[in-house]
Amino acid sequence: MKKSVLPLLTVLAAFWIVFTSNESGPGFQQGVDYTGSPLGGSFCGDCHSSGRYNTTLQVQLLDGTTPVTSYAPGKSYTIEVKVLTGSGTPAGFGYQTTALVAGSNVKAGTMGAVPSGQRLITLGGRQYSEHTRPSTSNTFKIPWTAPAIGTGTVNVYAAGVAANGSGSSGDGANKTSLSLTEATSSDLAAAKILPANIEVYPNPVVDFATLEVKGELEQQKLWVELLDVHGRKLQVQKLEHAGQASQIQLDVKTLPRGLYWMRVSDGKRIKTVSLIK
Repeated sequence: MKKSVLPLLTVLAAFWIVFTSNESGPGFQQGVDYTGSPLGGSFCGDCHSSGRYNTTLQVQLLDGTTPVTSYAPGKSYTIEVKVLTGSGTPAGFGYQTTALVAGSNVKAGTMGAVPSGQRLITLGGRQYSEHTRPSTSNTFKIPWTAPAIGTGTVNVYAAGVAANGSGSSGDGANKTSLSLTEATSSDLAAAKILPANIEVYPNPVVDFATLEVKGELEQQKLWVELLDVHGRKLQVQKLEHAGQASQIQLDVKTLPRGLYWMRVSDGKRIKTVSLIK
């Protein structure tokens, strides 16, 4: 009897490890880059065999709600990963993504606090974002602050899975990448970015968020707008910026959980930062 039970337990344990490793994120569980980057050597499709979903992947860099293909050093953006299906109805979706400097493949920029159901991890000094559990939504958003001046081209690598909820067979997986060029000084001048350091805290927030503006500005009257992910204005406040720093508090306790944008403008120039609730 003992001889028959032990092999069975071994098989069940092995199945459980394989199943749960992808369900809660391959980087966290296995310490592996599955994005399809030059550092990984593999991706989700190596385990999640193609099924009936005809899965494709889309990754974009959003400036507010506008897709862009270049970045301004130090500016806040959103990396958006979408797992698209051509047929069938998956039970859930998952992803993993990273941003690397082209050529050296070192960490590029900084990913910010992500919504519930997603996490940030570090592998080999590089930052990754991935799911913590299968998501009913096929869209994942990751706040990202662009790297410093002189970094050069940044490559965003992403892989995604459309899962049927019955182990790794019969799923759909794919990968893609996006190259982002560094904006030139003339590009930055045309963009009319507000030359101020803006911080928002706590982030993620529960009830009240404080926005702080630092730096000398010619125009002391600023407008602070709270936007949802679709660009709709939820709140507008006036901020009198005097001296080196000023603050304003926003009441967000009635807002649902999710990703928001806080946009600061002097009427001519704009700067935007992300806020997670």
